[in-house]
Amino acid sequence: MAPRALPVILTVALLAMQCGRQPTDNEVSTPAELVTGETVSFQTPDGFTIFAAWFTSNRHTGRRPAVVLIHPYDRNLGIWVPFVPDLTDAGYHVLAYDVRGHGRSTFHNDVYFPRSRFQIDDFNNMPLDVEGAVGWLKRRSDVDASRIGLVGAALGANIAYVSSGTNPDVRTSVVISLITRLRQDVLLGANVSDFKPRSILFMASHGDGYTYTSSEMLALGTLEPVRVSGYQGTASGLALLDNPVARAEILQWLRTYL
Repeated sequence: MAPRALPVILTVALLAMQCGRQPTDNEVSTPAELVTGETVSFQTPDGFTIFAAWFTSNRHTGRRPAVVLIHPYDRNLGIWVPFVPDLTDAGYHVLAYDVRGHGRSTFHNDVYFPRSRFQIDDFNNMPLDVEGAVGWLKRRSDVDASRIGLVGAALGANIAYVSSGTNPDVRTSVVISLITRLRQDVLLGANVSDFKPRSILFMASHGDGYTYTSSEMLALGTLEPVRVSGYQGTASGLALLDNPVARAEILQWLRTYL
């Protein structure tokens, strides 16, 4: 599956979201065969306000599964723009959010708190963003709350990995280029009692440092279904999705396990 051109109107809408303003109706409402997007926000259990973009296809009706997209460190939700139509065309709602300390998600209990101030505990609390996202999704009548999945890249992969073992409402996860170069007690579940990650597709390039071998090691402790897929080259994070085979594998995994 080759990367698809994103409708210009959706690109404009998402850029507007990242500039901190509300897109106009013309930017958000798309023709029936395209995607509808809107800015939303939700609270985490520990008091962060998380900003997100909500996408759905007008070609599908009824309650549908939802996929939450989690971006790498020092990026924001806009990095997922090229992948959104793949998911909405496949029938999924999509919620892409700015991880705490990133983008517009920089207020904790109404106090400015950027990632430059984060300590180890603040990183380990990032899966609470997923809890907030899942809670928001479960309140929507158009979402099948029994079918919520995560797709994360780099830092987002670590968040998805930990969430798979801590949040029972997460049905399955795709973990792309999980980071293991950090301290072993940072976003690898070491701080979680009775940690049991489950239902994960690990994806990594063979030439991306120790990412692939680390994924193999972590997969050994992951409950089925689990798969480790390796790709030639050194592509890391979302760059791996330039490979159409990798994009297709994600969609196949979601069709099977979400």
